[in-house]
Amino acid sequence: MKRKLSLQLLSIFTLSVLILALGNLSRVFSNRAEYMGKVIKKIEFQGNINTDSSDILSYLEMREGIILTDVLVNNDLKALFATGFFYFIDIQAEKIDDESVKIIFLLKERPRVEEIEFIGAEEVFPSDLRDKMPLKENEVITPEKVNLTREVILKKYRDEGFFHAYVRFEVSKVNPDTNTVKVKFIIDEGDEIPISKINIIGTKHIDASEIMGFLELKESGLIETGAFKEASFETDKQKIVAYMKSKGFLDAEIQEDGTGWEIRWANPKKKDKRVIIVNFKVFEGEIYYYNGYTTQHDYAMTNDGIPIFINKEENKELIEQYRSGSIKLDEFKKELKTIYTVNQLENLYEYTDGDVGEVFDELKLMRDRAMINELYSSKGYLYAQVNMERTMIELNDTELKSYETCSASGMNQENCAELQEKLHIKELREILIESPDYEGRKYVHVDFTIKENHLGYIENIIIKGNKKTLDKVIRRELLFKPGDLFNSALINRSRERVYNLGYFKEVNLSYRPGSDESKINVIIDVQEQPTGTISMGGGYGTVSGFSIFTELGENNLNGTGQRVNGRIEFGPLRKLFQLSWTEPWLNDKPWALTLSMFYSTTTIPVAATSITDTTSQSIIKESASYDRTGLGFSVGVSHRFWINWTHFHIYSPSFFESTNPTSLADDAIRAEVSRGWRFRSEFTNGVAYDNRDNIFNSTRGLNASFSVTNAGQMLGGNSHFNRYTMLAEYYHTWFDYTFFGLIRSNTLRKWKVVQQFRSYNILTYEKPPYYNRPPDDPIFNTREREKRSNPYIQQQDMQFLGGYEYLRGWDFQDSLYPSEWRNGGNHRMVLNTELRFPIEPSLLWLVMFLDAGALFEETNRYVGTRREYADNYDYIAIDRRLQGYLADPIGQYYIENYYQNTFIKRPENPYISEDPSRLVLRSIHDVAIDKFKFSWGVGLRIQIPVLPLRLFFAQRLHYTKNSAKPFEPYKISKNFRFVFGIGDYRF
Repeated sequence: MKRKLSLQLLSIFTLSVLILALGNLSRVFSNRAEYMGKVIKKIEFQGNINTDSSDILSYLEMREGIILTDVLVNNDLKALFATGFFYFIDIQAEKIDDESVKIIFLLKERPRVEEIEFIGAEEVFPSDLRDKMPLKENEVITPEKVNLTREVILKKYRDEGFFHAYVRFEVSKVNPDTNTVKVKFIIDEGDEIPISKINIIGTKHIDASEIMGFLELKESGLIETGAFKEASFETDKQKIVAYMKSKGFLDAEIQEDGTGWEIRWANPKKKDKRVIIVNFKVFEGEIYYYNGYTTQHDYAMTNDGIPIFINKEENKELIEQYRSGSIKLDEFKKELKTIYTVNQLENLYEYTDGDVGEVFDELKLMRDRAMINELYSSKGYLYAQVNMERTMIELNDTELKSYETCSASGMNQENCAELQEKLHIKELREILIESPDYEGRKYVHVDFTIKENHLGYIENIIIKGNKKTLDKVIRRELLFKPGDLFNSALINRSRERVYNLGYFKEVNLSYRPGSDESKINVIIDVQEQPTGTISMGGGYGTVSGFSIFTELGENNLNGTGQRVNGRIEFGPLRKLFQLSWTEPWLNDKPWALTLSMFYSTTTIPVAATSITDTTSQSIIKESASYDRTGLGFSVGVSHRFWINWTHFHIYSPSFFESTNPTSLADDAIRAEVSRGWRFRSEFTNGVAYDNRDNIFNSTRGLNASFSVTNAGQMLGGNSHFNRYTMLAEYYHTWFDYTFFGLIRSNTLRKWKVVQQFRSYNILTYEKPPYYNRPPDDPIFNTREREKRSNPYIQQQDMQFLGGYEYLRGWDFQDSLYPSEWRNGGNHRMVLNTELRFPIEPSLLWLVMFLDAGALFEETNRYVGTRREYADNYDYIAIDRRLQGYLADPIGQYYIENYYQNTFIKRPENPYISEDPSRLVLRSIHDVAIDKFKFSWGVGLRIQIPVLPLRLFFAQRLHYTKNSAKPFEPYKISKNFRFVFGIGDYRF
């Protein structure tokens, strides 16, 4: 009642103001000959504080240089009142000369909302309220908006189960300087009333427990809170009906009489706690069975014999031939071309003729129908229609005989055989003979009739919601333009590309009819989000040690799409400063330019001078390290081509200096230190393919890249190698939480169970310098001596395995690795798969993973004592084992089969696992599963507002060579290890 009264008062007030304004206008223009019909020379606005003059002008028809008329004045006055921005408008005129006038708009604005505050909102996030309420900050306040907002808040609380919630509001006095007010919503949430019981009434064939399992509403218990939500109640009704229809109950429905919820006392005598009882009363009906599809096109003709619903585009010449009389009607119909043939469509159906007799699943039917529509829209036939007609046959002798004798309704001798075949009468007779107890079953046959209609063309592309981002930044990502044929595949891919920019929280598409029946307008409605980023993290690596970092960036600089990024990393072993800038579209062409620079200083661990133990003749290695300081920049260009492909090229010159070698650093390191600053030159060329639907949370698609980095050689410098980097990530959605369309819920379609398959391999091959190449003298080992003092592949270019990104659960220098891996390798191969279950798709996922990784060497990396050791390893190993068995056979057996100081059996003899020849990659035949290390585990991916976290529990595994149980944990280390990672977040 109050709301109705306030609307009446507002209407009276608005009408009064309009009458006053018109009266004032009449007074100003009482001498119409003096003003009307003259040219408007200037337009001014007075009194507008929060509304820009240019924005006001956009609502008006008046423009400088046009003639002033009564119609113009009246239309503009109405238009300004319709905006709701002003409660008083007066239009005045001043004569400039005999031919022109100046128009002045005197305005009094309605107050705008400076701030909206929620007091007492604890169980509902204020952000959830702001998104849906009509009252917004920096917008005009009206009594209607305030009251509607109050109702929205109350509804949200009722949906969440807070039926006792109460909301009132307070509006501050108007700030005269800014013409703004502050609004407070004071919320008394009341008590949440839990669900104590959910009743499924009316089921005869379906077990009620099956239905209870997929409902969003849950009874309160030890784990479930039992929170009641009105929206969930409505969704659950749809789920129940969809589930029953998928089980063949095509007549199933929710009966409103008996379905509902009520609040009761948990204990009527004590009356101390209220609970909710929910009832769903269902009607199952009979079970129906599948009896096949028939697909046909609608060949209806006009009076002059022109097809109405078959496409004209593919049949232009044929239509002309028929019109000219060169072909007859029967031949004309036979020659008509359809976009898709019946056979093409039938091969794509989920249902096949082999399914005749199965329980009819209506959800399969809906998916098959939607598939036809999607195929046609991808070819531009947006207006294609797929009509369905069902024929029901009851399995009994009388019904079947009516079809067999051609006496059924609609049958005659001409179409008798055709209908018998279409309706599978012969198969149904066989079913009845073989299974007499099936008598009375009802079989449903579905006829699809396709009307192709005409092509649809895009007339306009309208972009809404982008306040910061320039229109062109969005338009350049689109794969279609005005005038193009409508293509649903390109439009959907365009939506993904716009979303993948990372500038928008939502990108929604809608369509409106165009200026004629063949045209359509595409509406792209975006919701912007902050594009500034900050990354913080910490971790441990062999090269970097423990470090913390912070990274600041802006991914949409001034709405242009340009990216700037700065990173600072600090730790005991590594310090880094990096700055980069990217222009993704040079001159509005799909060429990107990236400039970056860096400064770093790193403490690098290396193998120390070898010390031989004269007692055991074994080689002892102590730790050693040195510092390396680097300074450089890079220039990169990339070009997008076709739809999902990119080629990229990066040149990176830099300078490095080695300093502060520790006392045990070998001669090669000391020689490098003595050389001072050294130059390094790299050039990388690559190609990438990316068709992922969402680069931030991918659910389908492939991301693959291949690049070749040439360091040194003809480019000069002191590092000389070729590096090949191969990445492939494939995402597959197994199902979503609608369970193959079982539940009709757009929300649950976003809850997708996704598996990622990933392969990331880096292969580094040493190459000699192109200039001043030392001779490869086998007698004096000239090149080997050169490489010892100046390795072509520096320690910083080595690959390491382990940690959060490459092999979860393993350390970079893990004690279970072969000792050679702890110094890094030339090549790294990583394979993993991760299965992700959404708990809340925008926030939290449960994951299960399996990782595999290995390092490999090149023979040319073995120099000096390492080379001697590798070349003579077989003799050294045989000699050590022989001496061990002669001196202490039991002790030697223990060393080869058990971990030191334990009776835990080793999975592999250490003389085999430490064999350097097993670590060399000569060809693909050297890549074997028993050379990989493995881990598996579970974890969480958390996208919290502060910063994303990756939390895993991983267990190290080894390959057993047993097909029945190929992997098992190391007996010496069965515990799961905690692994964490920290990502980026938007602010």
